[in-house]
Amino acid sequence: MKKVFALILSLAFTATLFAAEEAVLKTDYYPNGNLQYAGYTVVKGEAGQIPHGYWQYFYPNGFLKSCGYFKEGYRAKVWTNFFSNGKVESYGPYDDGKQDGRWYFFYPVGAKKAEGKFSDGLAKGTWTYWHTNGVLETEGDFKEGKRVGKRAYYDERGNKLWYGRFKDDEKDGEWRLDEKDKTTVATYKAGLLLGQREETYYDEDHDDIKTKTEFEVVHGKLTGSQIVTTYDEDENITSQGLLFNNTPYGVWRYYEDKNMTQQENGAVPEALKERRRAIEEEYQMRIQQKAKEEALKAQGIDPKSQQQQAQFYNSDEPFEYGPRKFQVIMQAPSQLDMNVTTDSGRSIDLTENNYDVV
Repeated sequence: MKKVFALILSLAFTATLFAAEEAVLKTDYYPNGNLQYAGYTVVKGEAGQIPHGYWQYFYPNGFLKSCGYFKEGYRAKVWTNFFSNGKVESYGPYDDGKQDGRWYFFYPVGAKKAEGKFSDGLAKGTWTYWHTNGVLETEGDFKEGKRVGKRAYYDERGNKLWYGRFKDDEKDGEWRLDEKDKTTVATYKAGLLLGQREETYYDEDHDDIKTKTEFEVVHGKLTGSQIVTTYDEDENITSQGLLFNNTPYGVWRYYEDKNMTQQENGAVPEALKERRRAIEEEYQMRIQQKAKEEALKAQGIDPKSQQQQAQFYNSDEPFEYGPRKFQVIMQAPSQLDMNVTTDSGRSIDLTENNYDVV
């Protein structure tokens, strides 16, 4: 009851603030009769009615989907987003329609998923990610929305998985995966896979190599073909040949007491030929797409500009004009009753949503 009362007071306060600007409440409903959204708008020049004040969006089941403030058509202050089960999905501040400041993300079960800062809509600084059980998944830096520097990934038990470096949001250099008796190394340049090899060992110290597998890479894609070399415990080569889907093909060579024998295992499998053709076709399509993007850039058009635009309200969306008096519309789940502490140390109540950007 306290939440509903706080909501009414907050909306009444918003209505008073914008009364001089003829604030109008807009609402729309799902086919099942549940409210889809509700919030205040004001007239702004040729843009017409734009949101300006407190807004709420709902799922068809009546649970709150997101809530926050608009300022002259752009999202501002702190917005909170929810899963359809009522649990918090994320929250953080906006400025001029772009995420700006520290944001928090959660799993549907309520566990924290990620935390980091945005600046002008782009991730910056150190971001941290967790598994659902609270174990660290990865932590790394962003610069202007792009991953940079060293980064390692861990499984849900805390075991280290792949690790390497990012440059301009692309994998660059060697990425390694060290396992009990095996090491995998993938080499990248500007995000493109150049090569990948795998080595197994006779011991856990990785001193004596047992097998070395070099994977075929075409235009940054694995074909499934491999060159496999086996060694004895003195690191002498015992065999070498080609595999596809764990089946030998082509010529295999076997070494014993400085003698070499050969065995023919058939021609290149048709499935491998088809895989190579598919990779080539995909590569040619990427070239064509890149050419189109370059043509747009030559015209002064950013191909990604639509994705980078501020979250300005779409005034063409159909609305029903509601009365000035705001009705009780919120089914407040218990998960909304939460306080958070800002970077400045100030405690705020997400259910009130009348705080300033932090």
